[in-house]
Amino acid sequence: MTAALPGLRVLLRILITPGHEAEFEELWLAHAETVRRFPDNHGQQLLRQTGETGSYTVLTDWTDEPSFRAFERSDEQQAYLRRLWAIRAGGEMHLLEPLHRPAAETQGARDLTTTSSRRNG
Repeated sequence: MTAALPGLRVLLRILITPGHEAEFEELWLAHAETVRRFPDNHGQQLLRQTGETGSYTVLTDWTDEPSFRAFERSDEQQAYLRRLWAIRAGGEMHLLEPLHRPAAETQGARDLTTTSSRRNG
């Protein structure tokens, strides 16, 4: 048996200009509260690559691609992106179609149901 999955998972890899990491994390956390209010958003998470201070991954779950694209065009997202682009050194986005999550993994896989940020060290 498999657990219900969101219709779309978005993986963003973001490289931040050195010296702006704390600014980015604060910006992301503030914006995460806005994203949470979009009814088709089903969770988000900020991760930092071990050993690479300015390398981040953002995972977000959405009902479907049209709802994600509507969010991308929203005034709130556009305002966030203008601030992000000023401190961003690069990045990429991937739209992923969730296929399977074995039932045994569903207990530990709730990490995307709430916003979280983890700091190493």
